[in-house]
Amino acid sequence: PTSLQLTPGQNADALWVSNSGTSPVDVQARVFRWTQRDGKDALEPTTELAVSPPMQSLAAGQQQLIRVVRVQPEAPAAQLAYRVIVDEVPTLDPARRGMQFVLRYSLPVFVQPAGGQPPAPDLQASVVDLGAGRIALQVHNRGNSYAQIADLAVGDPARPQIVQPGLLGYVLSGQTMRWPLELTAARMAGGTLSAKINGEQAQTPLPLAPPSR
Repeated sequence: PTSLQLTPGQNADALWVSNSGTSPVDVQARVFRWTQRDGKDALEPTTELAVSPPMQSLAAGQQQLIRVVRVQPEAPAAQLAYRVIVDEVPTLDPARRGMQFVLRYSLPVFVQPAGGQPPAPDLQASVVDLGAGRIALQVHNRGNSYAQIADLAVGDPARPQIVQPGLLGYVLSGQTMRWPLELTAARMAGGTLSAKINGEQAQTPLPLAPPSR
């Protein structure tokens, strides 16, 4: 999966880690509480979720199931966000020359609140002038659910011109994110900004406030 969704009555889920290489690898799985501060992602160690097994050696072609378990079974009052980080542990090889590249995977985990209406994002965007002709998109989420933002576009949402293809990032509930853009302030002035939210096929308009510093 590209993310894990724990419903109010669900206390565990799982992901698979596979070694498609020709040599054995050691992997480490850790879980962090995920928040956003000053327009950036912030990860902090947490004991609210546990991963099992946290360490594993995988032979070539082997798969391993990793369970993600909530320590407190009660459903939260609001949506909670975490990230499971899976790292390839580097091996010590005195004969190796040059750089050694190891892989890291970061998987979002969302714990849904109990009862009521399904959570939904409510986004408010603004353009921030960074100076020297550079701008950034700032998005605040006033809703009670995360928003995954992709395929940022300008122009008519029915026929958008995509200026930032692919995944831009997430805005968590009640929080704010900021992304530098390869666009000019003049290009954004008076234009309509849109994006695909949470994997939807259609573009969703992002209302823009006046540029600010």
